[in-house]
Amino acid sequence: MDKPCPSVAPGVPKDRGLIDRCRGLERHLKERVLGQDEAVEALCDAFLAGELGHTPHDRPRSLVLVLGPTGTGKTKTILEASEYLHGTRALARINVAEFSSAERVPLLLGTGSGQRGLLGEKIDALKAAGGCILLLDEIEKGHRSLSDLLLGMEAAELTLSSGRTLDLSGLHIVATSNIGSEDAIGLEDVAYASLRRHIEEEASHYFRPEVFARFGAVVVFKPLPREAQIAICRHLVDQEAAFQSKVLGERFGHPHQVRVGEGVYRRLTLEGYHRVLGARPMR
Repeated sequence: MDKPCPSVAPGVPKDRGLIDRCRGLERHLKERVLGQDEAVEALCDAFLAGELGHTPHDRPRSLVLVLGPTGTGKTKTILEASEYLHGTRALARINVAEFSSAERVPLLLGTGSGQRGLLGEKIDALKAAGGCILLLDEIEKGHRSLSDLLLGMEAAELTLSSGRTLDLSGLHIVATSNIGSEDAIGLEDVAYASLRRHIEEEASHYFRPEVFARFGAVVVFKPLPREAQIAICRHLVDQEAAFQSKVLGERFGHPHQVRVGEGVYRRLTLEGYHRVLGARPMR
């Protein structure tokens, strides 16, 4: 069931259910996003400050940049956090890579003739549903001008081409990016702190300084080691086996159990492991 986002106000929120959910967020994410404990902890820190009312009511709850190679769980973590905290309709997702050319930017921001564009539509729908999270996926693949959106987002205002100003107060605004991914693969064996510093530096060179400075938190996902991908393989296969067991039980009217031999895990791990693409081929 969807849970409406409570209004952000200074001090501790009165919603005890929200406080309890906040306490359980980190554990919940670590159970579902494997091999990324440091990134999960950093994201929880960024989210919970806003959830618990420690950000001004006329500002976004958080403005977060999430970095790391593809297939490491960046988007999955945001989706899982959103659903856990506030339900399935709490998030609006925009694939910024679809707006890589100047000709396509008006489809996102609207036109002077009054069209509100996809961003206006998404935020209107998000607010109407009581939603809290605006996810800008792969922001570096969009037209360079789109990163300037973040300048206004920090002040919780965004003016569309139509002249209409969107109110972004009370939202978590999260941008994901693969900036520095190639370097990250080569640094997979170094300490996480060193990897994080390197990727953050790469991102600071990509964004203009005044844009990069708008992010209140930068979260870095690391390349998934083989052990993590093996664990992901087991998790995915066990999920599928449980689902097929349920389907067969319903079809034949009595319990069924699909069992998976160790050879299946070994074969899928051998074929699904990818040093660069992470867990995507595994799925």
